[in-house]
Amino acid sequence: MRVLEEISIELDDNEIIRMLGNKKSRKKVSADLMNEIAEMKKLSLDTIKPKGVYDVLESKELEPRFLFNKSEKTILAVCTIGRELEELISRYMQRGELAKGVILDAIASHAAEQTAEQLNQIILNEIKDEIKDKEITHRFSPGYCQWVLEEGQKLIFRMLPTETIDVTLSVTMMMKPIKSVSFAINIGDKVDKELGIGGCETCEMANCVYRRN
Repeated sequence: MRVLEEISIELDDNEIIRMLGNKKSRKKVSADLMNEIAEMKKLSLDTIKPKGVYDVLESKELEPRFLFNKSEKTILAVCTIGRELEELISRYMQRGELAKGVILDAIASHAAEQTAEQLNQIILNEIKDEIKDKEITHRFSPGYCQWVLEEGQKLIFRMLPTETIDVTLSVTMMMKPIKSVSFAINIGDKVDKELGIGGCETCEMANCVYRRN
């Protein structure tokens, strides 16, 4: 098991714009919106605290079997950007500054996804000797790939000491802080490489903030 308390991420304006539901590139949005995004990005930098925890487990110990029966080992991971930005968003919303609150929320969603992606890369680099000559899947999360949300979240939170990064799971399977991501990666000689690759195109979570189509 490994805890990472300093994960470096970069925020991309185009991704923030997409999170806001705007399909235009930064070159086509208004100058006022871009100025507001820049202001909110600057404000959020001191409150985003990316960190994560992961472990590499024997796949045969994990359920449901259809997800793990082709792999030898499985990485389980949870990451978060912390609570501070969510609290800042809440304060803006309570004050009625909805536009700024919405932009901050988009930044937080993007930061959470960036944290997951960076953690993914860090893990694979740290265990590169162990996975040499092995196949790996894309990361996939509970609620995707026919992995029932409740089953997946309970498994991950049972196997990982998520309290080390101050992430908890509610009775409704909602992670707190909300801007947190849990995922798995399968490793083996003959893994199902389609896992996680379909992403948004095959996922039924139509209202997911990370959705790309």
